[in-house]
Amino acid sequence: MNGDLEGNRKVSRLVQRPNQMTVNEALELFKASGGEKVQILRPFAVFSGRSYSTPLTVPIGPAYLAGMLEAAGYSVDVIDGIGEGIHNVIPSADGELKFQGLTVEEIIDRVDPLTRLLGVSLMFSQDWVQHRDLIRAIKGARPNLTIVVGGEHVTAMPEYVLEDCAEVDYLITGEGELTFLEFASGHFKDQDLGKLPGLCYRDHDGEIVNNGLGQRVADFANLPRPAWHLCNVENFFTGMWSMGIGFGRNILILATRGCPYQCTFCSNPTMWTTRYLMRPATDVVDEIEHLIAEYGANSFDFADLTAIVKKSWVLEFCAEIKRRKLEIIWQLPSGTRSEALDGETVQAIYDAGCKLIVYAPESGSRDTLRVIKKKLSLEKLVASVRGALKVGHTIKLNLIIGFPHERRRHIFETLLFTIRMAFYGTDDCNISIFSPYPGSELYDELREQGTIPEISDEYFNSLLAQFDFTLPKGYCQHVSGRELAIYRFLGMGSFYGISYLLHPGRLLRLVTKVFRADFQPRNLFEQRIYDNISRRRLLKQG
Repeated sequence: MNGDLEGNRKVSRLVQRPNQMTVNEALELFKASGGEKVQILRPFAVFSGRSYSTPLTVPIGPAYLAGMLEAAGYSVDVIDGIGEGIHNVIPSADGELKFQGLTVEEIIDRVDPLTRLLGVSLMFSQDWVQHRDLIRAIKGARPNLTIVVGGEHVTAMPEYVLEDCAEVDYLITGEGELTFLEFASGHFKDQDLGKLPGLCYRDHDGEIVNNGLGQRVADFANLPRPAWHLCNVENFFTGMWSMGIGFGRNILILATRGCPYQCTFCSNPTMWTTRYLMRPATDVVDEIEHLIAEYGANSFDFADLTAIVKKSWVLEFCAEIKRRKLEIIWQLPSGTRSEALDGETVQAIYDAGCKLIVYAPESGSRDTLRVIKKKLSLEKLVASVRGALKVGHTIKLNLIIGFPHERRRHIFETLLFTIRMAFYGTDDCNISIFSPYPGSELYDELREQGTIPEISDEYFNSLLAQFDFTLPKGYCQHVSGRELAIYRFLGMGSFYGISYLLHPGRLLRLVTKVFRADFQPRNLFEQRIYDNISRRRLLKQG
């Protein structure tokens, strides 16, 4: 795609963000009048051919969307392009990529001839090129199908998506349940949806209409639960596929939505705004009991952007688990804040079954933390980590090097921080090279500066460097991408070298047992090794 699409946006109408709406109001206003058929697609997984970490999870976004539509009376089907073909791993023709899940042809075959409306979930910009081609293939096979696309990727760059893929009929930006439900209702009733907040599309003159973000759910606690009965969750239990550590029957759960912080590298403010919603602790535990009864789940991965913000909520949640005498495992694998994780809290969550905490300091440089608006105290975070390790938690750190402003001293401060944390006994550490993610403040700045001169397929594919040591793409003004790749490798190598030297029993257990069917990972490093071994086996079988 040529030209600066973002710099020449053809926006003919922009509707201001509306007020929020309750779930009951939406279900009553936009309920189905008959048995209208809707399918929701989560495409196959895309990752670098040399990726060292590609966790797979159940499709929680599509499952929530399906739950909302089903509650309103629609006939709903979820096509899980990963879960339905999870044992299918295919290399790309050039060997640069791998795909896991259903093939394009298999997904097309899963589109019901009775379906008039297909919703497609596109969360990650690094998957855009391959998922765009999938959408083109679906439209080619089913030209009369209305295709509506939503998720973080399209929320970040809606005009680009519509220009780059003419086969997309509509986009839904931001939180999708209310907008998609209203769209489905209007679509089946042939109503004019031109001014629907959250909708982006081309009008009859080919002009792009962007109606801004849609309504957010006012009462998250009343949102219908994910429609897991429409998804093949059992397939995710066959290989310990998990966002965190696989304990056999892992499933995702959400206690909150949004994040109240405004880190410059994160797309959250664009997708969710900074409005942070929390479900009542008792409601979350009710769902856990339901998942145990219905699916035999024994481990719960909290997919929240920032799970722990309010200490009183966490303590109430732990007390409720203990009151009901639930013997469960739960994890915080997506990264959380440390402010509420003091000595009392880390002990409480450990006693209530928490087995993994991922902290997200992002940098070991105070200067960098200030520039990227990461409002945290490294000293308090270190104290929290050491307290959690003392209690018995498995701990991982998420760090980033190569922010645009950084010089070598900032990077070395982060590397020294990782070594320090290894000596304290931290179990895992991932160091990523900064990538400007669409929807983030830093992405917009780099586009304005011309550092990202043109959005292209090459740019999207470069985002796959997050989990690939061999893709040295960088956007740092003072340090090259190749040099950053070396620092990244040295940093993670030093961390795990120190970790296993201090705990040689861990290394012995890993080497001697990782190929056994009954192997149980104890940290995320071991989990990802196990995942890669599983994928190699699947490649040989396929």
